[in-house]
Amino acid sequence: VRDSTRRVVASSHRVKIIQRKVEQVVGDMDQGTIAQVLGPKAFDGDGTHFCDPHDDDLTALYILCVDSINFCFWPDHDVVLPLKQAKKHYHQFDVTARYLLNSGLPVEDTNPKILVGTPLDDESDETKKWSKDTLAVQGLEYEHIAGGLKRALQKDRTCLDPTRLKEMTGEKLRALIGWPRELPLEKERARLLREIGTGLTRHWAGKVSNLVTASTKSASNLVDLVTQTFPGFRDQTTDPRDGSQVFFFKRAQIFVGDLWGRFNGEGLGDFGDSIHELTMFADYRVPVVLRELGILKYADEFAALVDAGYQIAPGSADEIDLRACTVQAVERMKQCLESRLAKESWDGTPALAVTSVALDWFLWTAGEKRRDDSSAHHKTLTVFY
Repeated sequence: VRDSTRRVVASSHRVKIIQRKVEQVVGDMDQGTIAQVLGPKAFDGDGTHFCDPHDDDLTALYILCVDSINFCFWPDHDVVLPLKQAKKHYHQFDVTARYLLNSGLPVEDTNPKILVGTPLDDESDETKKWSKDTLAVQGLEYEHIAGGLKRALQKDRTCLDPTRLKEMTGEKLRALIGWPRELPLEKERARLLREIGTGLTRHWAGKVSNLVTASTKSASNLVDLVTQTFPGFRDQTTDPRDGSQVFFFKRAQIFVGDLWGRFNGEGLGDFGDSIHELTMFADYRVPVVLRELGILKYADEFAALVDAGYQIAPGSADEIDLRACTVQAVERMKQCLESRLAKESWDGTPALAVTSVALDWFLWTAGEKRRDDSSAHHKTLTVFY
């Protein structure tokens, strides 16, 4: 991944990495920010993910299933946008005006009061979060996949058994995570879960722990085993400009990183120093953050396409340049941070504690928190991210 993306960056014209901005951003990080990107403790701060401390294999199976369908959420946001706007308009009116609207009667008040709160609503926050009314106007996000599968496992610990995954359909997946409408690339998501069931049964006696153990605690070995076992994780392409192969392996790498984080670098998450072999996970959220920080600069023509919401074709030069520059920008941030830690006193924390994985988590989380106020992300219809 590093070598092929470095080669792309050297000749990229659509996207550039601004080195002085890399150095400036890293130089401006305070100790609290740096602490967030050191080690696996940054994983799952909000309790979104399933974890059974007494069943490592089930926990690892859950992570593998989540990461197999962790891609392409943005089309659903386009679907619900009109409903979201309509709801926002509706909630301008006070309770009386809403009653009149629902009854089909005219609303006389042209300057209605803004309704604050919902006095008659006695549902818990968790119930409201997963209610049909809430999801009807909410675009699909990662937490709906991760949280939906977590809820499903809490109700039925066998729902992700490989034998059942092999029978997965789009409708079954929707029911499993409690989603009220067709998922983006639904048939592909179901196919990829069937692929997990088949691959585990055929090669690893139905156990994710067997797959992980076979890597002999090597992060790169596990990435290789995952991509060999499950074709849907083979996130690579051919550069149309020179015919060279370019590798990203976003979801395969994130699976290894998630194991490391979930198990706190121990047990099934123990990869020793090899965790540093992973790069960041090239998606469509982190480039937005890097662009806003000034680390990535888009050519005017490419920026206009992204900002206007035009789709960027998968495997195109535009997409390859953006993803490759995103990987290498985070690599440069990592190198700068390592240099800074080597010069400063950090209670004995070695520079080696910096990982691209934790930097990715930090940048992605920052992007998610500001997703409603950020500039546009690029739109590519793909199963890889």
